[in-house]
Amino acid sequence: MNRRQHARYACLLIAACGGLEEAARACRVGKTQLGEYQSPHGDLFMPADVIADLERYCGAPIYSRVLFELRPDPAPAGELVGLGCEVAETAIAQQREIRLAAADGVITPTERERLCRLSERLKADVRRVDALLNGDGA
Repeated sequence: MNRRQHARYACLLIAACGGLEEAARACRVGKTQLGEYQSPHGDLFMPADVIADLERYCGAPIYSRVLFELRPDPAPAGELVGLGCEVAETAIAQQREIRLAAADGVITPTERERLCRLSERLKADVRRVDALLNGDGA
């Protein structure tokens, strides 16, 4: 979450509490500090305990819901295992083809083309694993 987004959700949360004065009565920080949290140009972020107090006071998870929605989804373990196996199998196939192609000391254009295709497949498999780990799907 960037600074501007933080300030926006801090504003929404404070407004839901009835404004700065009322929000200050509901948490451990004062109006000035709460005002700083609303500034997109400041460098202060609202602490978790203040968020919790204000959300409890207004009765809505205005800020924490956004934090929850921004979290990365964990990679599905079964899918990750399957993709990991595909990476290993493609790497083994590539290693075998390299060994066979190089056995006579010369790599022909046909062999080179086959090795390049395997290399591209291996890179694609690794990209799929990375995408899954980063929450981008496979």
